[in-house]
Order: sequence, then structure tokens, then C-alpha cells
Amino acid sequence: MGVGVLADGFAEKWEGRSGGLKGNLRRAKPLRDRIGDAIRRIEVQLSKIDAEMEQYARREKSLLEKIIQAYEKHDEERAKIIANEITEIRKHRDLLISSKLSLDGAALRLRTIYEAGDFMSVLCSAREAIREVRSKIIDSIPQMNLELGHVEDMLNSMIAEMGQRTGELLNFNVESEEAERILEEASLIAKKNIEIKFPNSQNR
Repeated sequence: MGVGVLADGFAEKWEGRSGGLKGNLRRAKPLRDRIGDAIRRIEVQLSKIDAEMEQYARREKSLLEKIIQAYEKHDEERAKIIANEITEIRKHRDLLISSKLSLDGAALRLRTIYEAGDFMSVLCSAREAIREVRSKIIDSIPQMNLELGHVEDMLNSMIAEMGQRTGELLNFNVESEEAERILEEASLIAKKNIEIKFPNSQNR
């Protein structure tokens, strides 16, 4: 959907168009590009999550083989130690899966910002998803928490900026309930794909 349905002030911010000498001297980065930057940062973290989940899957497979070997040697004490390690691996992997689903949802909302309904609602929804993930991983994955903190700051900046121009915002004329249904369907598909790839996950 084109920017024709938006107020002129918002269209200028979205496309980065500024009129007059003052606008040319103080031209801000277009909202469209800033949202693109936020999406790319999220995608980097998603790639890191995928890589780490693959490592956990390989590690778990190796440990399961060692448990079998321990039982074959009647070494139940070693088998219990390995089983505890697998439990910890699965806990961490389940945390990553939960984070991945939340980040996927945030990125999807930002990618489909024109189709998802009101601009501010989409930004706030994506920001809350980022905050939720950060609260889960703040201790276990500090580097990811830091990177997602940058994304949250970017979204906060855009929300604050657009909040000052509320009078210039118009709804995108898309049924919000329908958009949310599409997002929920995409989330379910993503979750199903993860369960197929990692059948031992507890996130069912």
C-alpha cells in the first residue's frame, strides 16, 4: 500500500523527503531505512540463535550416544551425569527457541508494517517482543541482550518521534484483526518448523 493513505508529514518522514533549506540541512534518516536497520540487527541475532541451536543439537546427539555406552558398561553414575548435562542443554535450547519465535514475530511485524495496521501499534508490539526476549536472556546470553538493547533503543526513538506527531498519523486502512491473524498463522508455522527440526524441544 502506498504512502498516499498517510498524512503528508508522516510520508515525508517515511521516505526521507524534506522541503526547504532547513530540511536539507537537518535531514534525518528515513523511517523506512531505520526500520530496515532494526530488522537487519534482529536477523543477525536470529542467525546466531540458529547456529547455537545446531550446536546444541549436535552436542545432545553425542551425549545420548555416550549414555548408551555408559549403560552398556553398567556405569550408571556416569550415565546420570551425562543425563544432567543433556537436561541443561535442553533448557538453554528451549530458551533459544522461545527467543527465536519472539524475534521472528518482531521482525515479521516490522517487515509488514504497511499491512499490519497502525504504525505506532506495530512499533510498540515489536518493542515489547524485544523486551520480553531481553528479560529472558539477560543473564545467560549477555552479548545478545546488548545487541537487542540497541534495537530497542532504535524502536524507542522512532516511537518517541512519531508520538510527537500524532496528529499526522492515519490508520493504514487495514483490518487489524486480519493482520494479527496472519501474524499468528506465521508464528504457528515457524513453531511447527522448529519442532520438526528439534523434536526434543519442550516448547510444544
